[in-house]
Order: sequence, then C-alpha cells, then structure tokens
Amino acid sequence: MKKQQHNVSIIGGGVSGAYAGWRLVSAGVDNVGLFEYSDRIGGRLKSVRLPGIEHTPAELGGMRFLNAHSRVVKLVDDFNLPCEELRVGDPERRNLYYLRGQRFADADWSDPALNPPYDLERDEKSRSPGDLLHAIALKYQHQAHQLRNVGFWNLLLEEYSDEAYRLIRDAGGYDTIVNNWSAAEAIPFLIADFAPGLKYMRLADGFETLPRTLARQFQARGGHVFRNHRLHRIDYDQARHKFILLFDTSHQQRFRQTPSGENATVVESDSVVLAMPRRAIELLHPDSVIFSSQEFEQAIRTVLPQPAFKIFAAYARPWWQESRGMVAGRSATDLPVRQCYYWHTGDAQQPPGRKNSVLMASYNDGASVEFWAGLARDAERYLPHPSVCPPGVGIPEFIERQSASRKLVLELQRQLRELHGLNPESQQSVALDPYVTVYQDWTQEPFGGGWHFWKIGADSRKVQRQLRRPLPDLRLHVCGEAWSSQQGWVEGALESTDDMLASEFSLPPLA
Repeated sequence: MKKQQHNVSIIGGGVSGAYAGWRLVSAGVDNVGLFEYSDRIGGRLKSVRLPGIEHTPAELGGMRFLNAHSRVVKLVDDFNLPCEELRVGDPERRNLYYLRGQRFADADWSDPALNPPYDLERDEKSRSPGDLLHAIALKYQHQAHQLRNVGFWNLLLEEYSDEAYRLIRDAGGYDTIVNNWSAAEAIPFLIADFAPGLKYMRLADGFETLPRTLARQFQARGGHVFRNHRLHRIDYDQARHKFILLFDTSHQQRFRQTPSGENATVVESDSVVLAMPRRAIELLHPDSVIFSSQEFEQAIRTVLPQPAFKIFAAYARPWWQESRGMVAGRSATDLPVRQCYYWHTGDAQQPPGRKNSVLMASYNDGASVEFWAGLARDAERYLPHPSVCPPGVGIPEFIERQSASRKLVLELQRQLRELHGLNPESQQSVALDPYVTVYQDWTQEPFGGGWHFWKIGADSRKVQRQLRRPLPDLRLHVCGEAWSSQQGWVEGALESTDDMLASEFSLPPLA
C-alpha cells in the first residue's frame, strides 16, 4: 500500500477539477494533488481525432460554448486556444425536419401554408417550434424565480396543447430540455439560448484542450496529477485533523470494491475538493465521512443526471451535400437518431480528390439513449467494406476500441437515409456506409449522465451554498457543472468552482 500527503486533494480531472487546481497553485497554494479515476484528463469533454480527418476533432462530450460565457472566453483568450464559430444552421435553411413521416426544410416554417403533422390549435399553427418555446421563456423571464415548484413540462402544457408540446420536443431534438425539471431554472436556461447576438463557439483543436491545458499549467506551477486513481472512501482523523483518502489504482472500473495491497494508495490531506457529478459521489463507499450528513445526501439528490448518447461517423464523401446540398447545421427527427450535425464537410485542407467528411450522426438524450445503448452492447463490431474506405487511411487501435457494433451502424444508416429522403433499405444508396463509427454513452459509470438539471422544488442557490462546505466543521468542498446555475455548460462548471474558491479559499473570481 502506497502513501502520500497533500495540502489540498482535488478529486476529478474534468473541467472543474483542473480549473480548481490551476487557480489554487496560481494563488500560491502548494502541494496540491489532482486525482482522476481514468487515464485521461477531460471528464465529460472528450475530443477524438478520427482517421482521415485529423484537423476537425469529433466531440463525443461537450462541444460548444457561447460567446457570452465570460469565464470560458477569458480562459480561451488567455491560453491562446484557437476557436471558431460553430454553425448550427444552414444559410439557405436547407436543414431538414422529418416528423411523423413528413419531411420539410427549415425554410418551410416561414410558409404560412405549412401544415406540420400535428393537431395544433389555431394560434399554434403559425409559429415554428423555436418560436413557441421562446414565447414561453419571454413570458415568464421576470417571474421565473416564482416557479421553483412548477415543472417545465407542466408549464408548457398550461400554455399549449399536448400536440404543440410534442412538436416542440420532436423538432427541438432534445427530450430532456422540455421534461419536468424546475421551471425556475429552465426559463433562464432558454433565455440565454435565445439571447440577441448569441454565437456558438468551438475550440478548433477540440474542447478537451481546455481542461488539458489547465492541467498542464497546473503541473507547470508545481501541481501533481495522478491518473488511474479512483477514490474509494473518505475518512477523517479527528485527532490529527486530516482526511484519509483511499484510492484504487488497479486501472479497473471496480466501483464499490475495496482496494488492497499494491492496488491501494492512501492519501492524507488537509482539504478535499470533490469536483464530481452526483453519480460519481454516490459510488463512494457508503461509510465515507461525507455521508454522515443526511442533509448532504438530500442536497445531492436535488439534481437529476440527464442521459446522453453521441455517435460520430466518418465517410469518404459528404453524401448529405451530394444529395441535399447541406454543408453545415443540423437536421432533427422523431426517429431515435433525433438530431444529426453536419460536423465536417470535405474541404480544401485535405489532399486533392479527398472529401473525407464527418457526421455527428446521432445526438440524443432521454428515451432514445437506451435504444442505441442496447444496440451498442452487441459484441460484433462494425467492419467497413473496403470500397467505402479512403485510400491510405488506417484505423488506430484506440479508435477500434471505441468503434460501434455492426447492428448499431446498420440501424444508424437506415435512419439517416430515411431522415434525408433516401431509400432506407437500399445498399446502393448515395448515403454510402461509414468507414469508421465511434460512440459515447454518458449514462455509464461514473458519470451517470451527460449533464444535470435541478429537480422541481429545489432551492438551487441554497444547495450551491451548502455544497461549498457540506460538513461545516470540515474542509471538504463540492463543485462542478451539476451544482451550478448554468447546468449543461462548461461555464457552469467554472462558475461553481469560482464560487467555491471564493467562499472557501478566498480567491476572487476569474471573470
């Protein structure tokens, strides 16, 4: 059994943990350790360079930020991380909606004669799904704080018919945003998303470069990073005023199993920061000191992890451009693929004659996640036919380990063809098969979901304050996206961490 000592031990190598470590060592705190259960820094930011398209990373986790996110923008500027606008629409409004078997383009919402296949009320027919949702956000923006005990789904059905609600959900591409989370949090979430002058931005080298850069800067200032260290248990020595942390270093995801011998590391620490989402905290040993507080257990249950699943597919040609003229933006459907983004359409950065392109072929949440997770469990991996593989492009081993099953790819292709109005059963379709397909299921341990939303009735500000020091007599602190007022965003992770650092370490906010 190995032993270490630290002044501050930060658990979780995602954005919050890497940021907390960097801020602390930059302020002169010494002997700070950052512990990550996996072999990578990044958490729910996961950027993968697919073979043949190395200059445009696929974002299997978080993929974008807003130009209004001041903390993210400042870090990107300070670290000189190249960024670019992420187009979520097509300038010609050619992106598709395929709903209840009817297909139409984004531009069709401007046509008063459009009759979507939903039994809408008269005053609902003249507005797009986005307009319907935006109207609710505007109506309640100045009284959102009064809606803490109201579910957002319930609120929508007070204003619209059930058919209008289903149209908003189906065409929006997201189930969870219009589910029954706290309306007091949903309204400002949507107001931010509809703000004038809003731009979606992405990092050119992958969003994961942000936490990785933070971790490198943390190490450059004397911080210590420990990968493959899964926190198993937290105890507290009252006599010595020290936390005793037991880590599993077996490199195996043996959640709940107590490590021993050479697979165990014991760390003594004056302070502990849990930069972890709800599910990761719940996986700690039940006798951990943190669970001695019933109030703490109640506090972490005020947020709900949201299921999320992403699939990226690379093709030798951009068949969506050849068949539909689309080069950017996204299309949405009520099929289980839900929404696909035209992530990268072959360009001049590639050698002459090469048009390798990438789809975020499915970005889904809610009920459709388990549909794809079921197909992903099949043991037979997808092997592309040589005819669809670009010349000279090999598949690295780490990509093969994350490649999708044959059943998943076949069903994915069938639904993509149906969405785009191509023959879904034709193997000769212009929608040629991918040469590589990768996926990420964020419901898997220890994440529990891709992001979090506050439950109905949650007093989010009170919970945030409580978690900064959930045990008043102990220097143990909790932060992260899950416990923020900007859930689902990296800005929320930074905000929560800034608030904790200001309250417990007297550090001023970054921005």
